[in-house]
Amino acid sequence: MQKHLRTYNHPSKFFKKRTYTFRTFITDIIKTMKHREYIRDAHRSQRISKQFSEHIMLVVTGINGCIYCEWGHTSFALQAGSTLKEVKALLSQQFGEFPPDEELALTFAQHYAESAGQPSKEAIRRLLEHYGLEKGRDILVFCEMITLGNLLGNSISAFFSRLDGIPPEHGSFLFELTVFLFGGFLFDRYMNQGR
Repeated sequence: MQKHLRTYNHPSKFFKKRTYTFRTFITDIIKTMKHREYIRDAHRSQRISKQFSEHIMLVVTGINGCIYCEWGHTSFALQAGSTLKEVKALLSQQFGEFPPDEELALTFAQHYAESAGQPSKEAIRRLLEHYGLEKGRDILVFCEMITLGNLLGNSISAFFSRLDGIPPEHGSFLFELTVFLFGGFLFDRYMNQGR
């Protein structure tokens, strides 16, 4: 792994980013399997442009703090036509200069991440009312998928942090080790998928 990808801040004695345990990972995998038809449809339909989907994923990533997803999705967003200024704004939840049609989706993505993937029924209702069922569902799918990637990436970072003597507050060493051992291949494939 590249050394610059292994940097993280430790404001306390615990690694503070959200990570997976076996149980929470299995829960999200089951949810993903139930939604696999929606996931395929969201990617194939192009109701949400590549640039717009990257904006959504960068907002979630900015809150979850995954250094791997930040690196990969910054690259994908730039390839899709976003500027570096826009990427920085998305990662810091500054949506003022984005098209009005994106604003609700970006604030929903922020709420989705801040609520640990448990958005309020009112937020979901407003999302679907504004964008319609299919496009709103696509936005939800992009939030769910990037959260899965973020928490896997954070689990790898937690493994390195644990080795440095700063374990996650609610982590699982065995899960972190498993993700580290198998994650290198998967993250490499994921990072290179947009090229």
